Amino acid sequence: MHPPLLRSLAAIGVLTLAAVAAPASAAPGIILSPSEFQSLSQKGGVKVLDVRSKAEYDRGHLPGAIHLPWQALNVSERDGIRNEYADDADIEKALRAAGISYDDTLLIYGATTLAGRAFVVLEYAGFEKLHVLDGGASQWKGKLTTTAAAVKPSDFKLDRKRENRVEQDYVAGQIDAAGTVILDGRQAAASEDGVIPSAKFVPTPLYVDAKTSALRPREEVLAELAAQGITPDKEVISYCGSGANASNSYLFLKELGFDNVKFYDKSWDEWSRGNRQQAISHANFSFAGDALSAPGSLGPRFLDETQVKALQKDGKAIVVDVRPPDDFVVGRIPDSVNVYWNDTLDAERNLKSAEDLKALFARQGVTPDKHVVIFARGGLQLSQAYTVLKLLGYEKVDVFAGKWEGWVNPAYGPVKS
Repeated sequence: MHPPLLRSLAAIGVLTLAAVAAPASAAPGIILSPSEFQSLSQKGGVKVLDVRSKAEYDRGHLPGAIHLPWQALNVSERDGIRNEYADDADIEKALRAAGISYDDTLLIYGATTLAGRAFVVLEYAGFEKLHVLDGGASQWKGKLTTTAAAVKPSDFKLDRKRENRVEQDYVAGQIDAAGTVILDGRQAAASEDGVIPSAKFVPTPLYVDAKTSALRPREEVLAELAAQGITPDKEVISYCGSGANASNSYLFLKELGFDNVKFYDKSWDEWSRGNRQQAISHANFSFAGDALSAPGSLGPRFLDETQVKALQKDGKAIVVDVRPPDDFVVGRIPDSVNVYWNDTLDAERNLKSAEDLKALFARQGVTPDKHVVIFARGGLQLSQAYTVLKLLGYEKVDVFAGKWEGWVNPAYGPVKS
């Protein structure tokens, strides 16, 4: 073959190989660096959503950012379960007021990268182009403004919903199932209360840098997850105490390339109060059965919400919430106090001294002259707290373990029941 022709064919071959080797411009991930976020925000059809509180928004926000607090897309509690999606009509109303349409690319940012509660609802609403600012406003180095964005309401219709939640029966059916991982995203201490059987414990802080709240290196996180058998080829069901941490786990897993992630939003709030199996280092314990009503029984009475409210109103009782402090902060019975059941044990998991235990309860106003009503989620919390109080000589100790309408949730403000 003629040398010039050979050279031409070789050149064509090189160009062809180069075209094959050179990847097309990669689509942006879900979680964007500040520079990626800034670049995308300047394109047409993009809306930036600040999902923080109004006070945070007013103190300074990204120029052009529309204020859409995550609480507008959620409710503090429904049927005794905290942090649930708002009704469809309310979601539609909030998105109309924010001037949003399905054609928009939505860039979300909160105070940190933990913007899961807004992300999961917007995904449920059917938005395809959703992105989150890595590190949130805490890592933004650009200018901020106190001028609120001018918003023209849209005619948004919530007609592309994609359910991303699963219910209790579905989760129960996946316990120990091959190819499925149930992932507990609660804070470290909370898992000691009990877990859904076979669940893997992966607290939300695993995914982010403690100093910056930005995502840790992808390879490191994937390796740590894989060490627990959590790999992208598996179905993952994300849950926590009330769905708050689980929504963030859901967001991070999606970013890490997990395509089959499901969200058990009702989480431990629902699981722990029913008859579902719970697991800890040994079989979980629960007061139950006819023995409680036997003549002379020294066991607790189980009170309903009406009875507890009547005792509170008359000043005859103090509700002692024995769940972890993180759960107490997210949502609690009005006028209750928090004495974490696990704080009754020392570092060797032995019961603390009587003097230390009395002081632990007394600091929260829980004294032997009070009628104590324990609020617990799970048998371990209840059995430990009840036993300790009776050992200390508290005579009137009863229990509320059902659902409660009207939590106090600081993120939403007081909720009237």
